[in-house]
Amino acid sequence: MSRRARWIRLGAVDRRALQAACDGFSVAPSRGAAPIVLWGNSGSPPGELAQEDERGYLFAVIAPAHLAPGLAARWVSWALSPAVAACRDFGLRAYLDGRCLCLHGRRVGGGRAEAIGEWVVVTANLDLGGSPVAQSMCAPEFRAWLREGLGLAMTQWGGEGDAPPERAFEAALRARIEAQHGWQFESSWPDEGERRAIEAAQPPAYA
Repeated sequence: MSRRARWIRLGAVDRRALQAACDGFSVAPSRGAAPIVLWGNSGSPPGELAQEDERGYLFAVIAPAHLAPGLAARWVSWALSPAVAACRDFGLRAYLDGRCLCLHGRRVGGGRAEAIGEWVVVTANLDLGGSPVAQSMCAPEFRAWLREGLGLAMTQWGGEGDAPPERAFEAALRARIEAQHGWQFESSWPDEGERRAIEAAQPPAYA
């Protein structure tokens, strides 16, 4: 039996905005405790011209704790396994190495997990060879987060073949999550209570 789930597109976001969204959804009144996947990209802000190869993806899985594995050590692999399968749909021989998503021994993505209230939250990023994620990784703050959350240095997908278009990869990931977890997604948007919770979770720099 399929479980209803929500798929929410955030558009262009960075790590802090994604985390604020996760925090907000985790404390806002739930809609029947439906699992949520947030999908975004680290492209140029509105009004700025993005380069064609700027393709860094960010996503998060937010699920009631009873739907996640009982061992916290398995949460990241539970959330990232569909991303591996989606990569393979495009001929990219991806695999998981701990919290890292790898291609041919090179780390191109990864995730970190935490419990927020009654929810399990896994945030993840994929560097698809474009400059937004690559540039953000050069920032000391982002490098510190990677070292703390993943314990590794990231590389790009360069040399592993063409990165799939965002909408195609998003659709593949969505289908793979549905197949693995037995969820049935509906496209969704934050309601008023969730928007207020997300705004309250934003760090001061976003005020």
